[in-house]
Amino acid sequence: MKKKQTILLIALLAVALLAPLPAMAWSSVRTGQKNFERAWLAYTFRRFDQASQHFAQAADAFAAGLAETPPSRTTLFASNLTMAGMSLYYAGRYAEVATPMKRVMDREKRVWEAPLYAALAAARLGDKSSTIALLDAYLKTSPGQPILSAEVSRQLDALESGQPPLTQVAQAIEEAAFAQFDGNINRLSDRRESTSQSCDGNYWWRNNRQPCLKRFKYTS
Repeated sequence: MKKKQTILLIALLAVALLAPLPAMAWSSVRTGQKNFERAWLAYTFRRFDQASQHFAQAADAFAAGLAETPPSRTTLFASNLTMAGMSLYYAGRYAEVATPMKRVMDREKRVWEAPLYAALAAARLGDKSSTIALLDAYLKTSPGQPILSAEVSRQLDALESGQPPLTQVAQAIEEAAFAQFDGNINRLSDRRESTSQSCDGNYWWRNNRQPCLKRFKYTS
C-alpha cells in the first residue's frame, strides 16, 4: 500500500512539474507575436528606433519558445517561425536567423520571407555562397513583390559577376524590402489578394501595418 502511495505521489509531482510547460511556451509565443506587431507598426511608420526595441523583445520571446524541449506546436507554426526569423534579423541576431527560417523553408515553399531574411542574415555574416543560394531560392518562390525582386536580381547579378561588399548587398535589399512593404500598404488597389495576406491572415504584414483589431489567432 505504501509503495503504491509513493508511486502515485511521484506521478502527481511529475504532472505538476510538466503541466506549466505548454503554458510557458504559449506565453513566449504570444509575447513574441504582440511585440512583432508593435515593431511592425513602428517600422512601417519609419520609427526605426522604437521598432528595433520591439523587434529585440520579440526576438527574445520567440527564442525562448524555440528553446523549449520540444518547442510547442504553436511555436512551430510557419507564421510564428517567420516572425521569429524576421525579429531576430532586425534585432541584429544574424547567426540565429537560419534556424527558424530553415524550418519554414522545409515545410512551406511559398513563404518568401524565409529565404529572403536568411539571405540577408548570411550577407551580414559574410557568407557569400549562402547569400547567393538563398537569394536564388527567394526568387524561385515567385513572391510577387516587384520592387524587392528587381533589387534581389540586381544584387544577385552583382554577386555572380563581381565582389560587392556583402553589407552593401544586404543594405540595398533591406531598403528595397521597406519600399516594397510601404508600397503594398499604401497602394490604392484592392489589397484582399488572399486570406493569408489580408489583415486577419497569418502573413498580414505583407500588406498591412498591423493585424485586424479583432483578428483570429495565428493558425499555421
